[in-house]
Amino acid sequence: MTRADSPDLHALEDASRALRGLLGVVIAVERKFGSQQSPLALLRQIMEDPQWEWLRPLYQLIADVDHALHEGDLPVSEIAAIGAHAVALLSGVGAPVEQAFLERYRALLQTDPEVAIAHSTALQAIRKLPPEADSEAERLHARHQWAMRCKHRRHGQ
Repeated sequence: MTRADSPDLHALEDASRALRGLLGVVIAVERKFGSQQSPLALLRQIMEDPQWEWLRPLYQLIADVDHALHEGDLPVSEIAAIGAHAVALLSGVGAPVEQAFLERYRALLQTDPEVAIAHSTALQAIRKLPPEADSEAERLHARHQWAMRCKHRRHGQ
């Protein structure tokens, strides 16, 4: 099966697109309360300003997924691990919790309908990813493989 024929990779591309849409909505909502600036200045602020650090887990996940998609073939087990990671990040269930992200994100989710809609769209796309293995050992191995892929990318190894 080629990359173009892989339904799991197509589903991952859709999930990544939905996560990018969610990130865009969250940033737009957060910008309502701050000063308007150029896109480049905003990007710099998001990457460097401690006030935006809470959002790092979401944009890091998106960057990792997009990089992995660009690299090529991903095992189905890692695609499933990505889905589990994304669900855990957005819901706070099933993996180590990103507390700072969840506190701010949940507040936006409860107060802004655009965030709620984008959240729902992202979860629908993520749920189309393959499920994780039934075996805990297989799940942990796939999650470890995904974590190592991300670590190597971030550290340029």
